[in-house]
Amino acid sequence: MKKSLSIFTLLFYIFIPKAQTINMDFPRFAGKTYDFVIFNGDKEIKLIQDTIPENGKFELRIPSEYSPYTGMSRWLITNSSEGGGLDLAIPGFGYAVSCKEEQPTTDNLLFKGYNPLSKINDINNRQRELVGKFNAMNAVMKFYNTQDKLYPVFEKELKVQQNAFEDFKKELAEDKDYFSRLFPIVSIINGIPVSLTGDTKMIYRETNEYITNQIDIDLLYTSGFWTPVLEFWAEINTSSTENDNSFLYNFKKLSNRIPDHEKYKSFISTITSYLSKYGKDKEIELITPIVLQSSKIHDYSGNLSIYKNSVLGKTAPDLIITKHIGNIKDHNHQTTNLSAKDFADTAYTLIIFYESGCGPCEELLQQLPNAYKKLQEKGVKIIAISADKSQQIFESKSSDFPWKDTFCDFEGRTGVNFKNYGVQGTPTIFLIDKNGVVVSKYSVLKKVLEDLKLN
Repeated sequence: MKKSLSIFTLLFYIFIPKAQTINMDFPRFAGKTYDFVIFNGDKEIKLIQDTIPENGKFELRIPSEYSPYTGMSRWLITNSSEGGGLDLAIPGFGYAVSCKEEQPTTDNLLFKGYNPLSKINDINNRQRELVGKFNAMNAVMKFYNTQDKLYPVFEKELKVQQNAFEDFKKELAEDKDYFSRLFPIVSIINGIPVSLTGDTKMIYRETNEYITNQIDIDLLYTSGFWTPVLEFWAEINTSSTENDNSFLYNFKKLSNRIPDHEKYKSFISTITSYLSKYGKDKEIELITPIVLQSSKIHDYSGNLSIYKNSVLGKTAPDLIITKHIGNIKDHNHQTTNLSAKDFADTAYTLIIFYESGCGPCEELLQQLPNAYKKLQEKGVKIIAISADKSQQIFESKSSDFPWKDTFCDFEGRTGVNFKNYGVQGTPTIFLIDKNGVVVSKYSVLKKVLEDLKLN
């Protein structure tokens, strides 16, 4: 008979053993391999990889370098096609959980000293009821005008639910229980507004206010929800704000609430990944001085290298042109350095970093030939740098380009030109003036044409 563990739940206890240890008893899963991980910001830290012994009894111990740990953890079965596991909420001390059945459910999981499911269900049910009644009243009121005799009745009930929701939030805030403290963060992920309102703009504004000024950074860091919450914050602040000053203002406020260096680095890494993924290059340039002046980051490797390698307003780095002799795998090649004064010999130069098969890159490469004549008339030269690793793919794609300068070192995105220009994703386009200075950076051709007044 197949054994599977498909239920995920949040568990925590109130008895405190000497060590921060989770005592597990799952005899029906003997022989299964598992991972045990905890969350630190944008990283999952694997603490244990082991096999469940024959008697099903084992310990999940938080090592001293992470203890005491308050946050979420995850126990995952790794050698089963069904997968499964448990999300374990740890409030700074140990606990125990057991199940004697082949198919664990909320009814047959046994807890020592405290049953978290009743707490979780109570909070979920209360919130669901309040939100449900509010949504019902809000929907009904749309069918009545303010002069209708029934309108005040529904309006009164709407306010009752709004006030009850505020009381519910106060209760959670006063409760020292881990899950009560975590629940507002979980609500963000589940799309529950900070206050009950039918105004979408207000929902976004209040959520932004809560994350920027109120959210418990330490709790968020170990919650497992670090990335989705911060990406939601970045989305609100880069797509719903009226101007760049608003984004910068909120970024500074949230940054100042993160004094810990490791948490700050994780924060910047998460925000940078989002901004790079969605082509928010202007926003990256806006926050670069703040990041560098913070002195909280000592290692600018990975996606953080973009802050050290920012080239806007500076003379464009040299282009390293690699010519392979014979088989690429033999690494027999010659290189030529082209300085900005060598290649920036027209009114403007566009350096385009791309990769064949990348969706946005393919869209860009389809648009460029149609705009090429206009660009030439404006005195714009194009140089393309490919992240392709296959010579065949590179030559097949570049052979149709109407411009002559397309280069590839077959090192992918780790190539020297990608590093020197701080390119994190493709496509990335740099606009360089006749003096060799990088004046702008883009991810779409439309913005290039707008700035050059060619659309």
